[in-house]
Amino acid sequence: MVVHGDTTGELPTNRRSDVDDDTGVIGEPATGPPGTAVSRARTWLGDAAVLVGLSGLAITQPLLELLGDNPTFFVAGRYEPGQIVALAVTVAFVPPLLVFLATAVPGLIVRRLASPVHALGVAALTALFVVMVCRTQRVDGVVYVVTLAVMCGAAVAVAEWRSTLARRFLTYLAAGNVAFLLMFLFASPSADLLREPVVMGQQGERVVPPLDGPVVLMIFDELPVTTLMRPDGTINATRYPNFARLAERSTWFRNAAAEAPVTYMSTPTILSGVRASGGQKPTLDEHPRTYFTLFGDRYPVNSYEKASALCPEDVCEPPPSGSFAGLIDDTVLVYQHRVLPPAWRGGLPAVEGGWGDFRSLGELTDGGDAPATSTSLPEEQGSERDAAMEEENSQPGQVAVLRRQVSLISAEPSVNFVHVMLPHHPYLLTPWGERTIPRTWLPDEMSRGTTALPPADDPGYEFTFQQVYALQSMQIGVIDQLVGETIDHLDATGAWDDALLVVTSDHGIDTTPPGFTRRGDATNTDELYRIPLFIKAPGQSTGRIDDAPASTVDVLPSIVDLLDVDADWRFEGHSLFDGSQPLIERRVTSDVDAAVAVAAAHAERYPRGEGWADLAAVGEAEDLVGDRVGDHVVGVPSERSWIADQEDLLADLSVSDGRVPYLMRGTVTGSEDRPPQLVISLNGRIAGAVGAYRRDDDGWLMSGVMAPYFVDGPNDVVAYEVERPAGPVTLRPLGEG
Repeated sequence: MVVHGDTTGELPTNRRSDVDDDTGVIGEPATGPPGTAVSRARTWLGDAAVLVGLSGLAITQPLLELLGDNPTFFVAGRYEPGQIVALAVTVAFVPPLLVFLATAVPGLIVRRLASPVHALGVAALTALFVVMVCRTQRVDGVVYVVTLAVMCGAAVAVAEWRSTLARRFLTYLAAGNVAFLLMFLFASPSADLLREPVVMGQQGERVVPPLDGPVVLMIFDELPVTTLMRPDGTINATRYPNFARLAERSTWFRNAAAEAPVTYMSTPTILSGVRASGGQKPTLDEHPRTYFTLFGDRYPVNSYEKASALCPEDVCEPPPSGSFAGLIDDTVLVYQHRVLPPAWRGGLPAVEGGWGDFRSLGELTDGGDAPATSTSLPEEQGSERDAAMEEENSQPGQVAVLRRQVSLISAEPSVNFVHVMLPHHPYLLTPWGERTIPRTWLPDEMSRGTTALPPADDPGYEFTFQQVYALQSMQIGVIDQLVGETIDHLDATGAWDDALLVVTSDHGIDTTPPGFTRRGDATNTDELYRIPLFIKAPGQSTGRIDDAPASTVDVLPSIVDLLDVDADWRFEGHSLFDGSQPLIERRVTSDVDAAVAVAAAHAERYPRGEGWADLAAVGEAEDLVGDRVGDHVVGVPSERSWIADQEDLLADLSVSDGRVPYLMRGTVTGSEDRPPQLVISLNGRIAGAVGAYRRDDDGWLMSGVMAPYFVDGPNDVVAYEVERPAGPVTLRPLGEG
């Protein structure tokens, strides 16, 4: 046994030799006799410091750095400064406190368990740090990561147990945890949210003549104009009749482009007429002169902002803040995505599809009445408010939000703004019902950048992207219906003639291989940046197309010009109506022909036509979609079998208000080799093709978009192999199960 507290002053070689020989907080001899309360207290204090230091490396630093660099997370969540501070303190100290309690309590009950249980806590936090480092370095092999984490955790635990110097070093790390917290609170971009914005005296001179009708600014999210267009540059009125109506009654700036590929920069650019930079926050102190402050408090303001906070409280009634429980829940999920390798993140809700309440994003919920606007949300309390905000963040909830905002517009002068996260992925809505289709692994995995996407030389690669584009088109079909409802409402209330209406998007999205969520690739600017921009001026009665270069930074200067506002504000954009020239070079320098070329490339992938069913007519059997099964020869059954993932759903569908699997998925068994593309019949009519996506245990996961041939009640679904001998097409049915 090593003797502690001897007269030589020599440091011991281990932290503990038995339950009564404790060496103190950083390996120094205890001030009291071994086993006394003073000695044990010093040991516990040292144990706590070690755990605080390791937690700082494994949890505090990666999480607070990520959140500190993304203030939009807090802005969109409507979190108060006190909640942000409480979150930071919780992140820094609650995890090590919980680990300390979990490891200290057994030692209080059974003294001999104190050291080994503490070592387990040290090993666990070290292993978590190693997993985080592997994630940062893109080391994704589960076996390798687990092995490395266990080995490193054990090594650090042993070192802390045996070496005084190692224990002293680990206790010093506790200061690092405090430093990470202070950096977040005082030196990160999010730290500015803890201070009150200063906007008084920054508005300058502005004179707004009396309005004759409402001003309406409507921003959609992730809507590329190229999806709306035919190969000849006109709007596909078959799929999007209401956008075509809007073009006939407004000015369509067909050559318009966004100034940024992300929402937190694009929205302030639209609202301020000044190009936002990546270092700016979407908050009032960064952008004091905006669409909202232009009008002051002279007119009623109906505003809904999700990803920005640019309307002053004396102009817009502030929406209720998010709950602290919801903030913690989202933070835990963000941390899991930040730390875990792809194989361990497969079952997590995506965080790319919204700005908060991620677990509710895309949930299968009814739309109902919109629960949240800045002017009309009741003061709900507790769980009722949390439920309302959760509902708001679902895809159907965003549809309801827009409807609610439009319903507030009358013929009387008012200032209106709505920015909804639609048709932003994930693509869950369809034109045939505002309930969501079942969540699928296809678009989610692509948006997360996992390795599940087929490689570029795989036969399923192009087929996968065809499905994504089709799903996006369906969701844009819902947007088209909302545009039509807006036009109808303004007509019905008598507001249309005198209204100034702007309909646009913050940016587009790339649905062509190998993109989908590529943001900084110079090869996809025409789909990522090109957006729809429709401006209906007061008194305008006929539509026109303008192919001059236009930008989202031109929206507010155009509003100022059309309303004859006299302001000394400085804009980087210019009016699109006064014949002036652009003041800055926009992000997209090519002309409208480049956008038309993208639209033409999309059309080539769907050769059957412009209707909804034509989006399902892809792959090797595209010519069969729409045919009756009875029009072809039904051959002998296939050796393969098919299991549809949505069998229970298909047994009792409600097409108008239920979940409908327009993206059919399932598993094909009975073949070691990749099966061919199959066609699926719905109620005796060929509705689409499914193709192999990836190997899964003993089968192949398959997916494909279906034409809208579903019916209420039970649906007869059959998968067929297609054979094309010299004579008629032969369909060979697959077995079930």
